[in-house]
Amino acid sequence: MATETTEQQTKLTTSLVTALMLFLLATGAYYWTKSWRLTKLNDFNELRADSLLSVKLRLEGDIRSMESQLETATDNSASLDNHITDLHHVVNKRTAEIGRYRQQSSRQGRTIRQLNDQLTTLTTNRDSLENQLEAMRDKIGWLSNSNQLLLSQNKDLQKKVENLTTSLSTKVPISTITGDAFLVEATKSNHKQTAKAKKVHDLTVSLDIPAELQIAGTHDLFLSLTDSQHNAMMAPLRSTTVVLSDVNEVIPVHATQTVNFSRNPQRISFTLTPNGPIKPGKYRASVFTKDAYLGSVEFLFRDSFLFF
Repeated sequence: MATETTEQQTKLTTSLVTALMLFLLATGAYYWTKSWRLTKLNDFNELRADSLLSVKLRLEGDIRSMESQLETATDNSASLDNHITDLHHVVNKRTAEIGRYRQQSSRQGRTIRQLNDQLTTLTTNRDSLENQLEAMRDKIGWLSNSNQLLLSQNKDLQKKVENLTTSLSTKVPISTITGDAFLVEATKSNHKQTAKAKKVHDLTVSLDIPAELQIAGTHDLFLSLTDSQHNAMMAPLRSTTVVLSDVNEVIPVHATQTVNFSRNPQRISFTLTPNGPIKPGKYRASVFTKDAYLGSVEFLFRDSFLFF
């Protein structure tokens, strides 16, 4: 029984030892496997750590590069901000200039419209003036023709006047218009006679009307005073036209009176007061009726010296 018990105990012990050894073997295998896995995991982790470190270093380098780039970007941003600010100022300036240019353009547009209106008005005025000029040219042509005609008529009149002067000088020679026929008397304000031009206050021209003239009825007589150039000696009362045998002559009238020629011969006198100063020189007093020349006389007024 004891042997069996020992054997049983030995078997039990062997079984326990075997079981323990199997357990230890299993445990060792487990831990070895686990250790191997841990070693492998550790190696993997170390490789990963090295890789992560490399990545970290690259990232740190990238970070430093990015920080540098960021600083550069910040500087560039500040520069860009300043540049943008400058651009804003430039844009504002340009906007203001554009506004001024628009205003100037608007004013210039108005000015151009006004100039166009003025140009239209000037064109109209020019056309009107051209029409007026054309009309004036036609009128000038007409006046030129009229002037030529008047010049021709004037030449004819001058010839007639010359002929009349010659005729008058031959009708009444100067040598016969003296004495008690024609008489010219000039008196001063004190009624004394004078031959000085500036002293003349009253002028009397008298003449005899001979019966040989055969004038009948009542007629108006005209006294005409002229200088050597046939100009009026002084301002006349009026002018009139006398009808002579060969020409009609316009004479200045300085005095007039109505005379009845039923009694012939008779003496006629004209007295007048000059209406202005008389210049020294030679003058002619002529007497006319409306249709006849009655004669003339020449007389002379001299200049005064000093106060005389």
